[in-house]
Amino acid sequence: MYELGACFPEQQRIDSAKRTLTPGSVLFLFCPFTQPPKEKYALLLSLGDPTLLFLINSRIHDYIANRPDLAACQLLIAQSDYEFLAHDSYIDCSRVRDDLSHKDVLDQIIAHPSRLKGTLNPTTIQDVQCIVRHARTISPFLKRIILSSL
Repeated sequence: MYELGACFPEQQRIDSAKRTLTPGSVLFLFCPFTQPPKEKYALLLSLGDPTLLFLINSRIHDYIANRPDLAACQLLIAQSDYEFLAHDSYIDCSRVRDDLSHKDVLDQIIAHPSRLKGTLNPTTIQDVQCIVRHARTISPFLKRIILSSL
């Protein structure tokens, strides 16, 4: 598939990626840490190194659905609110992913600017923050980073 972003000079793509990558951005990233490795939607939480992400899933796995602490950390985001989604999805706010470095994320966006899908609206960001505050699965240290970044 042809990407318009490839027509721009590399430095311009680098500058654009650095400018547009902000906490609250939704990205479509290749995730080598999933089983099997695949491309997934992810919510950018913090741009430190490593970069902090929540993964976005098309459904809630039975393991999570059967555990109240984990199920309470699944945030429904409606396809009608986010045109880049093909269907309603769930942000998994129970597990902070730190598997990708800042460079890994930046390199994927520079190579394919279309991987930057959009930004969560303020209401959804507030919902994520509320879940993070109450999540028993996230350390106080990571909570501070996430809440100060979003």
